[in-house]
Amino acid sequence: KLGEESNYWPAGAFSAGPPGPCGPNSEMFYWTSNDVPPPTGPYSAEEFVRDEAAGKWLEFWNDVFIQYEWQGHHKNPERPDEGYVKDGMPPLPFQSVDTGMGLERTITVLYGKKDFYVNDAFAPIFAKLEKFAGDGSGPSGPSGKLTYGADPAKDVAMRIIADHIRTAVFCIADGVLPGNSGRGYVLRRLIRRAVLKGQRTLGFEKPFFHLAYEGVVDSMGGHYTELVDRRDVVVETLKNEEALFRRTLIQGMGLLFGLIEHLKSQPGGQKVPGDEAFKLYDTFGFPFEVTKELAEEAGLGVDLDGYEQAMKEAQERSRAVGGMDTVYGNVAIKIDFQKDEDGKATPTRFLGYEYLGGDAKIVGVLPQVDENGKTTGEIVLALDQTPFYAESGGQVSDDGMIVGEGFELKVIDMFKQEGVFVHLAEPLKGVASVKGMSAEAAAKQLNGDLMGRQVKAFVSVPRRRAVQRNHTATHLLHAALRGVLGKHVTQAGSYVGPDRLRFDFTHGKALSPSEAAEVERIVNTAALENTPVVTYADIPIAEAKSRGAMALFGEKYGNKVRMVEIGDFSRELCGGTHVRSTGEIGLFKITSEASAASGVRRIEALTGEGAYQWALDEARLLKESAHLLKANPNELPQAVATLQESLKEEKKKREKAEGTLVRSGVSFQASGSGTIVRDGKDMEDIGALLFWAPTYKDLDPRTVAASVDETATNKPNLIALAAVSSDGKVNWICRVGPDGQKLGLHAGNLVKEVAQITGGGGGGRPDFATAGGKLPDKVDTAIQRARELVEAAAKG
Repeated sequence: KLGEESNYWPAGAFSAGPPGPCGPNSEMFYWTSNDVPPPTGPYSAEEFVRDEAAGKWLEFWNDVFIQYEWQGHHKNPERPDEGYVKDGMPPLPFQSVDTGMGLERTITVLYGKKDFYVNDAFAPIFAKLEKFAGDGSGPSGPSGKLTYGADPAKDVAMRIIADHIRTAVFCIADGVLPGNSGRGYVLRRLIRRAVLKGQRTLGFEKPFFHLAYEGVVDSMGGHYTELVDRRDVVVETLKNEEALFRRTLIQGMGLLFGLIEHLKSQPGGQKVPGDEAFKLYDTFGFPFEVTKELAEEAGLGVDLDGYEQAMKEAQERSRAVGGMDTVYGNVAIKIDFQKDEDGKATPTRFLGYEYLGGDAKIVGVLPQVDENGKTTGEIVLALDQTPFYAESGGQVSDDGMIVGEGFELKVIDMFKQEGVFVHLAEPLKGVASVKGMSAEAAAKQLNGDLMGRQVKAFVSVPRRRAVQRNHTATHLLHAALRGVLGKHVTQAGSYVGPDRLRFDFTHGKALSPSEAAEVERIVNTAALENTPVVTYADIPIAEAKSRGAMALFGEKYGNKVRMVEIGDFSRELCGGTHVRSTGEIGLFKITSEASAASGVRRIEALTGEGAYQWALDEARLLKESAHLLKANPNELPQAVATLQESLKEEKKKREKAEGTLVRSGVSFQASGSGTIVRDGKDMEDIGALLFWAPTYKDLDPRTVAASVDETATNKPNLIALAAVSSDGKVNWICRVGPDGQKLGLHAGNLVKEVAQITGGGGGGRPDFATAGGKLPDKVDTAIQRARELVEAAAKG
């Protein structure tokens, strides 16, 4: 018995929690030492602890006897890290045994090894890391010999990388991509921790993580074939994520080093403020452990309490705006459907692949309710069969009409529940209103009026046709992207509506104009070929894959699937609806291409009538623009270029005129120019220094800065401070000559002082600096403060 730290789960839970299931556990160990094993007789806990600490025992199995519920509350709600106070530990109503016999540890015992990383599961990964470091085959070149088992610190780093690359590879192959929330965030943290160990401990200065992936394939790819099938997307994702993190590290280090330099210039002991450390982590993704490590290297600490407080405040903000919306107005709908003999809901028969209308029977109906439990007047109902498509796979739901004898319902949305298509409908006539009633009373009335009634269901045909054009176009787009960019491109999300299509795909950088144009050309060519779109229903998934069918990234499929084939151009597993031939798509036009997430790009596009309307709008804008420039549409580029040249010349003339007037000190007012408020040459003698503080309105600050520079030429004792007010803001330009600098004046500090008075900030070099403010009415006060500082410096 080694106490609750070893023989209880969670460790130490008997006394300290946390709340939840817990119980005692038995641990099994394997003797790995060359020493004589312990005697079969009495073997004390103290002797065991001594031998385990010496590395003579390897734990390979653990049985937890889950039998209690630990109950307690936080010692300090403001600091959850301080732990819990125990309230009780009643028995669980259902007891169980949680047994864990690790695969790698079992292999280690079978092989008679001492280290459970020395086996077939990890050896290929270590081999890739060792080769990367030693023979120059990696992009970083040789970084010194690396051998697992030679250096304890490097061994730990290699283990972390090996563990995390396996997890990352399986996640990505299963459709999980790095992101900023949920499982994507967990994956991102794993990748970043491994990359950090490779960079800081192993000295890998250039990307390496995607090379470790090959070790996972060597070890496990023979059985887990998806690791090989999705090689391109896995490698591209790992490359992109590591490159992103390395940029993050460079940016974060720059910010942190600047902060450290500032702190070290201050008197007394200093710590990196907790809110600043959290900002580096939360805003820039800079790991806290790196902040702590670099601060300690510089002889500083980190305010951990402040960091925890900042994190807590961020979590509270997140919770305040979080929460998952349920169906329709945040009210989850659970409708009592017809049940079979096993108590399961009877699935709806979907007619929408072949028909856009048909007969049906109402088999379930309930009122829609708001967050207060009151009915809204809308209803939800289930039919035994329906032509209405329920949103799935990115394709939006159909709308349309349900008509029965004496009543009409407008279908406004759809969703699926347990294989049943549920229609959200608005009664148009023939159904007594249930708005404002209690849910129970409304349900009783609706069941009496509608349950079991025969109806005709009609999908809105123009809308469905538009959706189908966009859906088939996404298949063509997917194939075109893979042809132009590479096989790593995989669908990572989509929206298929009547108005447009959106297609997210794995790719690490923006498409060049030529790439986007080529993708668009390929899709339009495929559409013009008018290839039949053939659907194969319920074919074995192995057959579909053998024919080259693309499975949607991250989707799960049964043994039988539905495959949509467009000649030899595209084959995908898909449950959506499509056009009969590609010619129905009409024109295809990409309207935007942008980033959707790290390593994921997004294309939005139009087809059919939407693309035609886009073309009309573009032609109209072209004609209107040409008319304004008094040119023919085909001459528009040259007309714009001529106008730009003319504007450049006019700008040069204006800047030259303004500069001349500023230097001359002449007051003027001209359209598009400005006004000198204070005479440009009213310089004051303050001791051995000259103080010049002109103020201007509505001038270009760059023109004023140039004039200040010219005025300061051959005046080493000049302190120039110019203010330019415009649109409720003020810009400051400061020049301090060598004589002023010798007396302790600093342009950056001076301009910062006056900017703060005018509600802003700034700084710069000792000789020249700029700043901004938003209180022009404080300019005179700020100049007076600057005059006082110059006077103080002049007096020494």
